[in-house]
Amino acid sequence: MDQARVTSHVRMAAYKDLKAIFEHDGRHTLESGRDGDVIFLPFEAGKDQRTLDEFADPKFEAFEKPVTEKGWERAWIITDEKQVYGVLWLVHSPKLEASLHRCLLMMGIERSHRRGGFGSKLISEAIDWAKSQKLSWIQLNVFDHNEPAKALYRKFGFQEIGTSPDLFRVHGQSINDTEMVLRLD
Repeated sequence: MDQARVTSHVRMAAYKDLKAIFEHDGRHTLESGRDGDVIFLPFEAGKDQRTLDEFADPKFEAFEKPVTEKGWERAWIITDEKQVYGVLWLVHSPKLEASLHRCLLMMGIERSHRRGGFGSKLISEAIDWAKSQKLSWIQLNVFDHNEPAKALYRKFGFQEIGTSPDLFRVHGQSINDTEMVLRLD
C-alpha cells in the first residue's frame, strides 16, 4: 500500500485547500472512462475545464456563507496534508431561498484512494454535518451505469427517485443519469 494512502485522512476543507482540490480535479478528470474506470464525469478530459481563478474565486464567498443564506458550499477532503486525493461537496442547490432546507452532494475520489473506506468516511462526515445544520435533504446525481457509486450511496440510505435517459453523451456513449435522495429529518 502506498504511503500517501496510509497517511491520508478525511477532514473538512478550508479555502486554503482550493488549489490542491483544483489539482485533484484535474487528475481525477483524467481517470473518467480510462484504464477500466467507468465514465463518471459529463465531459471528456481537457474539455469544459476551468482555470484555478474561475474555480476558486466564487468558492471563497460560498465557503463563508452560513446555511441560512443562498449559495453556501462546504467540502470534505481526503488528504495526506501534501495533496488532495478526493473531495465531497455539499452545495446549496438550487440557489433559491425556498430550497435552503436541502443540498446537492458531489463526490470524486482518485483511483489510488478508492475501495479503502474513504468514500464512506466522506459521506458519513457530510451527513453528520448536514444533520447538525438542520438540513432536511441531500440529493445527488450519479451515472446509471456507475454501480459501485450507487451501491455506496444506497449503503447510507439514499434512494433512487428517477433517471434521465440519454442526458449526456461522453466518448460517444449515451449516459443515463440517476437522481438519488436522502431524507435527514
